Amino acid sequence: GVEAFGKVLKHIGKVICVVDDHVASKAIYFGRIWTVFEVFTASIEKVDVDLALMADARRRLLQTPVGQVAQAIEVDVMTAQATDPDDEQRIKQLIAGEDGAATSTNTTVKQLFVNLITSVLMGRSKMVSVPGNARLEFGE
Repeated sequence: GVEAFGKVLKHIGKVICVVDDHVASKAIYFGRIWTVFEVFTASIEKVDVDLALMADARRRLLQTPVGQVAQAIEVDVMTAQATDPDDEQRIKQLIAGEDGAATSTNTTVKQLFVNLITSVLMGRSKMVSVPGNARLEFGE
């Protein structure tokens, strides 16, 4: 469950999120259940999370006013997907919460990303840039 996965993340010591875009409607990252689960677990277990953006997304982000960042990020665990339907159902059951809508998870993950991105925009932390020709692939 979340605790067992959290122990693994604590042992590793850091999570690096390679995000294809900060705008949710364009981002594959926020639509994948494993990535959302990993960030949620890291947040709960207080594991450091770093942000890496694809180069073109990084350019767009750096032109985005800080106030618009929160509006651009949307997380909905219940619509996120996994390649393996069994994984998808199991993770959703783990983090959906009593309301069945994963409200707490969605809020936690969104806030973490808003904080990461705002910190970058305000110059308080650095962001890794991934070359624009890099490919993000999900699945087996």
